[in-house]
Amino acid sequence: MRIALFADTFLPQVNGVVRSVVTTANELVRRGHAVAVFTMDVSRIEGDDRPQGELDPRVLVFPFPSFTLPGFRHIQARFPTVARPLAKLRRFRPDVIHLHTIFTVGWEAVACAKLLGCPLVGSHHGFLAEYLSNFRLDYAVIKRLLRRYLAFFYNRCSAVITPARALERELLEHGLRRPVHVLSNPIDLGRFSTTVHKAVLRARFGMDRLTAVHLGRLVEQKRVDVVLEGFARLRSGGVDAALMIIGDGRERPRLETLARSLGISDRVVWTGMLHGAPLVERLAACDVFVSASTTEVQPLVFLEAMALGLPAIGVRAGGVPEFVSDGRSGSLVTPDDPGALAQAMRKLFTETTFRGALGEGAREVVKSFEAGRVVAELVGLYEEVCSERLGCSAPCHRSSRWCERRSGQATHR
Repeated sequence: MRIALFADTFLPQVNGVVRSVVTTANELVRRGHAVAVFTMDVSRIEGDDRPQGELDPRVLVFPFPSFTLPGFRHIQARFPTVARPLAKLRRFRPDVIHLHTIFTVGWEAVACAKLLGCPLVGSHHGFLAEYLSNFRLDYAVIKRLLRRYLAFFYNRCSAVITPARALERELLEHGLRRPVHVLSNPIDLGRFSTTVHKAVLRARFGMDRLTAVHLGRLVEQKRVDVVLEGFARLRSGGVDAALMIIGDGRERPRLETLARSLGISDRVVWTGMLHGAPLVERLAACDVFVSASTTEVQPLVFLEAMALGLPAIGVRAGGVPEFVSDGRSGSLVTPDDPGALAQAMRKLFTETTFRGALGEGAREVVKSFEAGRVVAELVGLYEEVCSERLGCSAPCHRSSRWCERRSGQATHR
């Protein structure tokens, strides 16, 4: 098949959506499909040390001009202009368009799909209304309008994908009428493994005590302050442990000040952003993954840590309970409760056998999110929407025949 992916964020930026798109694109071309990514040119707002090499060279990338939003250096925008992406799409001849954004690039995907008569699949990645506080728009009426807009936007698609049932419910409750498919974000398990023994890694990084790790952007919604407060209670309770914070963001200065005020700064390590092998090795050297975020859908940071055998501590909110099983692959606690977080960390730190069993359970759970399995389901959905658009009596199967559009006409081969 020939698949066009539309996203408003892409390499060299690094976030959950980018990792999902890159992993999907890589797996698709590995399986023999042709893939083109249509996105904004974000290279000028990121450094040259970003992991461009993660993308398979067989994936085509078409970056279009964009501009930085005033006051938000890392957010790019562009005025929707259908002409340029449409011209590129006509030459690429996609069988299906798959959008990963609801903003201008998303509307370009909607318009191009309509003009080309091409099936359109939309992926919805998160509880966007919970991030309105970043723009000082955290009001109930605006949240309600945004959720209705989401349903309105995705009603333009042939099918909608979400990685968690909690997100599916939110869309349906606010007016979505299109078929919804709950499909995991893919993870490249080959990347999140290491043959280096934990003891060797711990010695390399100077880690001489059990360590909890938090991975992700340091923004308000991630509730890293709750993690710090919970860790402070753990330390005051007599558990000699350390906390590693991997990531960066605008909240870091405030969080570092909080750590000092809590008296735990000598036990908190701030690594900044890490990628590739340095990220994998730091995670593998730790013992427990911990997050207090209440806005997660199916964050790849959880899956990446679990793939390395770390039991995960998360909160009973969003999509986290759908993939962290309490007592099997990790622990679930009440949101915004530092005491409960401290208790969960204490149990995992002090009960070695229990921690090991949950770590093995975490590895087992993550197998179902492996990129090959997820992308195989995704290709099945692509074939289904293509066959529905053509009025076929049954879905096509790539091993025998698939749809190809040429000169505005569809034929089977």
